[in-house]
Amino acid sequence: MKELKFNINYLFHKKEFYVAIIIAFFLNLIHVILCVVESMRTGIFYEAMPSSEYQFILYNPIVTLSSLIIIVFPIMFSMIYSDSNFLENKGKTVYMLALRINNKKNICSRVFLSAIITFIICFISFSFNYILLRIIYGSGNRITYYQEVAFHLTSQPTWFLDKLRLDNPLLFTFIINVLVSFMYSLLVAFSYIVSFFVKNRLVIYFIPLCFIILTELLFPIFNLNNLSFIKCLQPFSQYNIVSYFWCVGIITVISLSLLIFYLKKKDILV
Repeated sequence: MKELKFNINYLFHKKEFYVAIIIAFFLNLIHVILCVVESMRTGIFYEAMPSSEYQFILYNPIVTLSSLIIIVFPIMFSMIYSDSNFLENKGKTVYMLALRINNKKNICSRVFLSAIITFIICFISFSFNYILLRIIYGSGNRITYYQEVAFHLTSQPTWFLDKLRLDNPLLFTFIINVLVSFMYSLLVAFSYIVSFFVKNRLVIYFIPLCFIILTELLFPIFNLNNLSFIKCLQPFSQYNIVSYFWCVGIITVISLSLLIFYLKKKDILV
């Protein structure tokens, strides 16, 4: 598909793509450094070292950068593709592109690449965080490197996959990495789709963050207190896997509805 090739080439020529990779890995590295500093500060670095799964950036409730990541990641990844249509319309290059590629396929390619690129960078950078922590702290369902005392041995059914965390910490870490990365990919794809209806470039970058805040306000009004996109991005929160998939369904339905509406409005032919 030439539209996909065109957008992959477009991707590699955007400095925002490389900046996003650098920032993603930098934040994960900073988290590891903060974990080590905290261990040394409390004097438990050698006496009682929490395992890498407990220290993992997406789970660690003590040294947490989750709030910063929730703000930075969607904005950062939205800068890669979400403003592409805005810039083409502003620069009048959209008419030239219409002669070379199919507009509908071009849009679908960008939705796909927005999601897949975000997922890949998130997953690899979070894996980088886990690998470093595993080298430093070891692995397993324990509080110390030498397996002296297990941590949080009681399972909390209301907590995200908590039984799996006890049964298989490594698999638990892998799954929350996949699920959180997938949620970020949906938020960034949503940002690109909503950009069709936004006339301000700066606002486009903040679409995912605005969506998260808006849903946090609306869900309680509709008595949906068990649903929260913020909790989906913080696996140590009290919510279950069913709530996660409800949130996935909500953002997927909204995104597809807006995309279909826009394509029909423009009367774009395949």
